[in-house]
Amino acid sequence: MRRFRGIAILTIAAAAAAVWILGLPLPVELQAPLSGTPILLDSRGREIAELPSQTSRVQIPIPLTEMGNWLPRVTVALEDRRFYRHCGIDWQATCAACLRNLRFGRIISGGSTITQQLVKMACHRQHRDWFAKLYENIVAWKLEQVWTKERILGEYLNRSSFGNRRLGPEAASRAYFGKPARELTLAESIYIAGLLQAPTRFNPWRQPERAERKYARSLDLLKKRDFLTGAQESLLNGAPPVPGHYDPLHLAPNYVDAVLQDQPVLSGKVRTTLDLDVQRLAELKLQTHLSALNRYDIADGAVVILDNASGAVRAMVGSSNYAINQVNGAMRSRSCGSTLKPFVYLTAIDRRLLTAASLLADTPDAIRDTYSDYDPQNFNHRYLGPVRVREALACSLNVPAIIALSRVGARSAFYELQKWGFEFPRSIDDYGAGFILGNADIRLTDLAAAYAGLARGGLATRAKLLASELFPMRRVASSAATEIITDILCDNDARRKSFGANSPLAFGERIAAKTGTSSGFRDAWTVGFDKEHTVAVWIGNSDGRPMRDTLAIQCAAPLWAAIMHDLLRNDHPLPPATDAVLQREICVVTGLLPSRFSPGKINELFLAGTEPMEDSSAWFSEEGKLLLPAEYASWCASRENVFGAMVLPEPRIVSPRPGAAYQIDSVLPAKQQMIELLATMGSDVRWYVGGRPIPRQPDGRFFWQLTPGEWSLKAVSRNGTVEEAITVR
Repeated sequence: MRRFRGIAILTIAAAAAAVWILGLPLPVELQAPLSGTPILLDSRGREIAELPSQTSRVQIPIPLTEMGNWLPRVTVALEDRRFYRHCGIDWQATCAACLRNLRFGRIISGGSTITQQLVKMACHRQHRDWFAKLYENIVAWKLEQVWTKERILGEYLNRSSFGNRRLGPEAASRAYFGKPARELTLAESIYIAGLLQAPTRFNPWRQPERAERKYARSLDLLKKRDFLTGAQESLLNGAPPVPGHYDPLHLAPNYVDAVLQDQPVLSGKVRTTLDLDVQRLAELKLQTHLSALNRYDIADGAVVILDNASGAVRAMVGSSNYAINQVNGAMRSRSCGSTLKPFVYLTAIDRRLLTAASLLADTPDAIRDTYSDYDPQNFNHRYLGPVRVREALACSLNVPAIIALSRVGARSAFYELQKWGFEFPRSIDDYGAGFILGNADIRLTDLAAAYAGLARGGLATRAKLLASELFPMRRVASSAATEIITDILCDNDARRKSFGANSPLAFGERIAAKTGTSSGFRDAWTVGFDKEHTVAVWIGNSDGRPMRDTLAIQCAAPLWAAIMHDLLRNDHPLPPATDAVLQREICVVTGLLPSRFSPGKINELFLAGTEPMEDSSAWFSEEGKLLLPAEYASWCASRENVFGAMVLPEPRIVSPRPGAAYQIDSVLPAKQQMIELLATMGSDVRWYVGGRPIPRQPDGRFFWQLTPGEWSLKAVSRNGTVEEAITVR
């Protein structure tokens, strides 16, 4: 009875053990696929950088089929020659190991199979004890029931350390031989496989002699086990392979830093927006440009190139030499110079407060009534007097920009800029109206993204660093108003007065461009776009040192132009303006419809309903002299008045004189008794006598035939109305 009871207990225990073994789950780490070290890929799938983690410097999991013809076979021959015959436990090796362990009274070696070693790595076992060994045996047996031998071997190799924090054969092959694992030779495979037993002791970089001796022992063992043919033995008897020291791939370092700053947690292979071809172009052009400048006071630069359609960053260079300067100039906020002016003019045009033909005053005292404590000056300390908006923006004039800002409202314009994606470190109250001329701090990447929004016709979005990012596009300005601003930025004739006819911004095609120089010459910017790409350039010094009286057109624009010319080998210029805007001929001086006094005519673009309806005749004297309002008095008296313009005199009637009395001569014919009507009111004057209009003569003059009575004379023009009375007897 007792015997049957004992058998029952043993049976129950065995059944319970079997149930426990069958229900024992695989280690959690084995159930999830290996993500490995994050690897950044460019937009075409080419590797940019391998990003180290806490567990490894580099780990690149690859299928067993990509580990080459030799490494898996050599590993099995050296580590577990009965791998394909056992069920996870090599009882022959285990018994031999047990005898050794009993002899020394502790576990000194386990005769573990590749499957058992894989389980050990997955469980992160650090200490040797009998229970852990039992657990590994059970899990190894179970793993063999659900996984193929190929999968087990592949997982084992991908998780194994090969020294120097390189996990897996791909990482080891790249680090020691500068090639992928699939290209390893037989000798290199034997060398790398030998590192598995003690990667620290056989470190090829720190212990090369030990690594060579290990290679020799591995070679002898393979010979004893008849792994090698006679020809292979003869070939391998020579000198062992010599490993090199190949650093992990780390291209476009500033871009990689920006990705990690924006996305600190990454895994696996991550597709970015970078284009390595465009990146290399930007890096080469920046280095060549700074070398050509050869200026001790200009040490750094940055370049950002965006794809217009998506906002994707195709290139980002943050410094002239990443090895000695890790400051990313593309992501650091700096004084914006004049680069924000187009967005203020765009708002004014879109709100129909201004047109591209609107006349603005570029004079030293033009804004003193609006901003009494602000005295901006143009970069060349010259003033052009009356300028159209097109000229004011193209020539980057400061005073007209402040006038445009006052029309829009400084606070309103600042909020509009934020819609374009500018993230200002401070508020409008801190900057004041001067933000439009350079007081505000911006990032080069945000500047490029905003101008790419102009290239998209008024649709703003953030710059993309990863292909998986989806940022919404929002309409900030109408496409028609954006077309007008873009046309101005393409107009080399309009910028001629400030930059000359042959500046770096001058292209034979329609290419938009804008420069900006901060106060103190600390930052020089140039940004612009063709149909496909936006290019933004910054030149200066990372430590904020000023450049010696150097404008953006001199140091930043040439680099921008060099990059743009290269891109135009494949890119296209901007298309002409569409039918969304109206084109009208205007007076080149006044921006109104041409008159007989206009010194020249040009075509201008307008939003529908904003085109001029009156001609320019009221702005000229009978002699063709330009007549300007009283606000231009100081400028008219200066040497900068190249037009010979005059201040419009106080409106008055010159002929007849006030209170004049006339006597009709009964002898002379009536048609010979006429007086000419003259007034200092411009050429658009209209005359009324007794309330009735007097027609203009073919030569443009006005005559009235004397008629007895008391008469009221009235002269009316854009400049005012004047009345007086005369008597005719």
